Amino acid sequence: MELDELKAFLKVDGTDLDVVLTGYMAAAEAYLTNAGVTTDYTNALYKTVVTVFCGTLLENPTLLSVRGGIESIGITFNALVAQLRVSQ
Repeated sequence: MELDELKAFLKVDGTDLDVVLTGYMAAAEAYLTNAGVTTDYTNALYKTVVTVFCGTLLENPTLLSVRGGIESIGITFNALVAQLRVSQ
């Protein structure tokens, strides 16, 4: 996914958050890789999961600094990750 596509999805204008969003995308990819999901931006579900991950962190960046914080993203996110695992 290109940064501009992510920014359009999240309705982010300008370049102030480019470094942050790039880091969040890398974190999302690492999270999914660690969850056993192969990187595949041709898969709409994969893109959705990365976008949800980035959008959630953009709204609540402290999730990365709190132990177990990222796990609190929610049941919907975890269900999407599970779907990705099954579909690959």
